[in-house]
Amino acid sequence: MSHFCSCKDHSCPFNPHNESGEGGCDGCIQKCLREGEIPACFFNAVSAQQENLKTFTFEEFARFVIDHCRESK
Repeated sequence: MSHFCSCKDHSCPFNPHNESGEGGCDGCIQKCLREGEIPACFFNAVSAQQENLKTFTFEEFARFVIDHCRESK
């Protein structure tokens, strides 16, 4: 089965590419909202350059978007 999920973290229990796929993207989004985070796929939509990420918080996402928008200009 093909999945839309662009998350590259195949160790994540929610990643639908895994056999268990515990809740897939829905489970991931629910977990992220509960923990005040943004799903990795949102970061992937901005840039694949995520090596310096420490967290997936809203603040980190805002900073990530601003930094990568500057780079693309």
